[in-house]
Amino acid sequence: MRFLPTSALLLAAIVALAGCPKSGGGASSGEQEPVEEAPKSRFSGSTKAYVDGLTRAPIVGWQVADDGAAIVYDALTMDEDGTFSAATTVRLGEEPLECRESGTWTLDNNKSDSAQVGELNFELLQTDCVGREAPRTWRAQATVSADDVNFELR
Repeated sequence: MRFLPTSALLLAAIVALAGCPKSGGGASSGEQEPVEEAPKSRFSGSTKAYVDGLTRAPIVGWQVADDGAAIVYDALTMDEDGTFSAATTVRLGEEPLECRESGTWTLDNNKSDSAQVGELNFELLQTDCVGREAPRTWRAQATVSADDVNFELR
């Protein structure tokens, strides 16, 4: 009877196991996991670049006046589907009152001629802010830069 050295047995075991299927519930050969595609944008060209800038990160610190109160959008999030939500603070004198608002937004003519500047229409649909009522509409010009979005009411 002939004995193989330990290193030869170890090498034979490694080669034999290399062909075994891996555990973990992976797909069997011939089957591929479905690849989830990113949703197709409804915008293109400079309008898509503009909307990507608007929706990239929450817009912080946009402040507007409303009947003697200051409305501060602490974190306004805009989605490509035309909705927005905001963590908001209403300032009546020295008293800050936190609340939430949400609604919809659209681009004038559903496009922007520039990747940096566009005219937006907002419709507030829900609010729990003191002194604010929904529905309410307003317009703003938004300018997108590399790291910020600035609004000017129209």
